[in-house]
Amino acid sequence: MENNTDIIVLTSIIVVLFIVFIIATVREFNTMSSTKYVARVEGKPSTDLLRLIGNLFSDDRVDANKKIIFMNAVKPIIEDLLKDEDVKKE
Repeated sequence: MENNTDIIVLTSIIVVLFIVFIIATVREFNTMSSTKYVARVEGKPSTDLLRLIGNLFSDDRVDANKKIIFMNAVKPIIEDLLKDEDVKKE
């Protein structure tokens, strides 16, 4: 019986952790069922990029010099995306 104590302790710890996991999962499913999921409108890559840039420029924590550097780096990418969209429309 002395040799089996570690196995009993380890098994009881695993069982307790499994029960905690089940309780947490049930609570999360109950929370998910009461809230309605609203999907984000799917857009083109250019739309997502412009949304990212808009969020960056609306953030006051970002330094103005870094915003200018970022905009200069992203400007060619935006122009390429806009050209690709014009080609697809034709």
